[in-house]
Amino acid sequence: MPSAIAKKALENNAITKKQYDKLPEKLLDKVAKHNLELQKKARKKPAKGGTKEVHKKTGKEAHKRGRPKKGSEVKVKK
Repeated sequence: MPSAIAKKALENNAITKKQYDKLPEKLLDKVAKHNLELQKKARKKPAKGGTKEVHKKTGKEAHKRGRPKKGSEVKVKK
């Protein structure tokens, strides 16, 4: 009989139904506990990067393929 931790992990999609059915009880509890902790940590972290810089090609280069070269206009989005 799987524990309450395993049931909670299944409800929160921390483990799959196949894992819930096939893994031995002790291993299932360890996996469920670990995955639930990872989900908690993921929610607490702020978004990566902060501000984004967008390089806009200007002049002759405006419609060419590839990445912008030096001297291109830089727009900062927050």
